[in-house]
Amino acid sequence: RQLGLGVSRIVIDAGHGGHDPGTLLPGSNEATIVLDVALRLEKLLRKEPGLDVVLTRRTDTFVPLEERTAIANREGADLFLSIHANASRNVSARGIETYYLSFASNPEAEAVAARENSTSARDMHNLPGIVRAIALNNKLDESRDLATLVQQAMASRLPNGAEMKNRGVKKAPFVVLIGAGMPSILTEIGFLTNKSEAALLKTPAYRQKVAEALHASVMSYRRALKRQTAVATAAR
Repeated sequence: RQLGLGVSRIVIDAGHGGHDPGTLLPGSNEATIVLDVALRLEKLLRKEPGLDVVLTRRTDTFVPLEERTAIANREGADLFLSIHANASRNVSARGIETYYLSFASNPEAEAVAARENSTSARDMHNLPGIVRAIALNNKLDESRDLATLVQQAMASRLPNGAEMKNRGVKKAPFVVLIGAGMPSILTEIGFLTNKSEAALLKTPAYRQKVAEALHASVMSYRRALKRQTAVATAAR
């Protein structure tokens, strides 16, 4: 932001895949749902001039968590967006929430991170390096800003927005975000363990609305950087 840099490439990460289907549903699963959202988002973003889009997976294949971040770094991404759907033992739990990388501040965030990190190949001997990477995360402010825009767009643009519980922006140590050299967030687009939200997420029309909300948030972030650059230039 201080260097007046913009956004020209975004990496979209559809969570899970292959032998890791995520949360299971009758006739579907989390991996299938979030991949569909990612592909819809890609289609929307490719219409924007000067914006390149890369997906970490385009089919039902397994990509290790660490490799997803590596893809974003190799591709020189300006933003990294990981899409997931939530789950809870409490079937009444509902709503949307968005995370950026830091240490979890409450047990609920810890539980979400533990579930999403379950396929990581890292062991306890990696702990010092993981802690150091999280502590030295220099994209925290930018990631929090991006997470805020994503959360706001989802809460305001999804159908029945007044009923869609806004669970807010949170922080947690997601392995898929560790080591990303760009602003990066993970968004949970609803609870598949909640009957009503699962029914919504299984419909193409609703997944399109989710993709449109994510598209709006990315473009808002991009415009915000351009405005800051213009103001800084005018002030010289």
